[in-house]
Amino acid sequence: MVDFSLTEAQRAVRRTAREFAETEIAPVAREHEESGEWPREVWEKAVDAGLIGGSIPEEYGGAGMGSLEGALFAEEFARVDAGMLAALGTEFGTRMIAEYGSEDQKERLLRGVATGELIGALGNTEPGHGSDAASIETTARKEDGEYVIDGTKTFITHGTIADYVLTTCRTGEEGHGGISAIVVETDREGFSVESEIHKMGWNASETAQLRYDGVRVPESNLVGYEDAGFYQLMEFFEQERVGIAAQALGIAQGCLEEAIDYAGEREQFDRPIQQFQAIQHKLADMAVKVENARRLTYDAAARIDDGEKPTKLASMAKLYASEIAEEVASDAIQIHGGNGYTREYPVERQYRHAKIYQIGEGTSEIQRNIIAGELLDL
Repeated sequence: MVDFSLTEAQRAVRRTAREFAETEIAPVAREHEESGEWPREVWEKAVDAGLIGGSIPEEYGGAGMGSLEGALFAEEFARVDAGMLAALGTEFGTRMIAEYGSEDQKERLLRGVATGELIGALGNTEPGHGSDAASIETTARKEDGEYVIDGTKTFITHGTIADYVLTTCRTGEEGHGGISAIVVETDREGFSVESEIHKMGWNASETAQLRYDGVRVPESNLVGYEDAGFYQLMEFFEQERVGIAAQALGIAQGCLEEAIDYAGEREQFDRPIQQFQAIQHKLADMAVKVENARRLTYDAAARIDDGEKPTKLASMAKLYASEIAEEVASDAIQIHGGNGYTREYPVERQYRHAKIYQIGEGTSEIQRNIIAGELLDL
């Protein structure tokens, strides 16, 4: 692809991310995926290289990346291994804190994440409520200048290693309007990791179910406005969905490259399999899907950077990129034949990673609902 739309600064982000991914992530990705051990040593190198906290404003120690720069970064890491990217992303919830948090929260939390002193998590999903985020049951009641929090959160990335969890709680009436976002430090009494969750992919990334039993935090831990947490969170869904699209795009790009390399090396019937038209056509179809996903994703990211709120386009990018990531990964395994089904080749684990992108940050079905709603003014 010709990077005709990228600035030199954006190209530099891509080069830096690719170099780190190939040098530091690729050699250990399989090891951490199989062991399930969080890659602390790689994370520490990323912190030292200034690669953590990309979206955090520069005044709080971050890189202040725009959406397109963030997408380039995510694509390059996921191109090597999407599970390791998930493991290294420790800035969950920082967008909301940067926009709505108090100055103390920004100084303490944003700077802490950017410098590697803190690891953040976002606690939104509950055992009974995933896509239906407006029906959360975790409660926070005021008592003597504090919030007392009770409930359960599940599928929480970094739940076992986080220093704080930005937690959505019911503080008011039922529905969207009664939800608040509250910072809960994980060393507070009553907070516990109820269980670790073992997954199909993303095994280098810690995932847990969390329990809040009368956890007390000061009222100053409220982020933004009481009963406005749902709407505050929605402000960033376009950015989050573009980020997910970029990660899925990275999987597809990486699998395409692996398939091209393998087709040139693998011989059957006395010639490389790239000489068979069936393989050529499969690779061509894969390349078209990848390029379409890239254009949707970059376009949505660029529009966000221009101050737009591209709800429909962001959902299109997330929907399409996540769907083709699984398709391209599957085709890459098919080109690898039996070898693609083994753990010796990266396409096997990338195929397992790909499925989560059709689920997280709004399922494919939810994205179709959003797109249809935008088209029909529903």
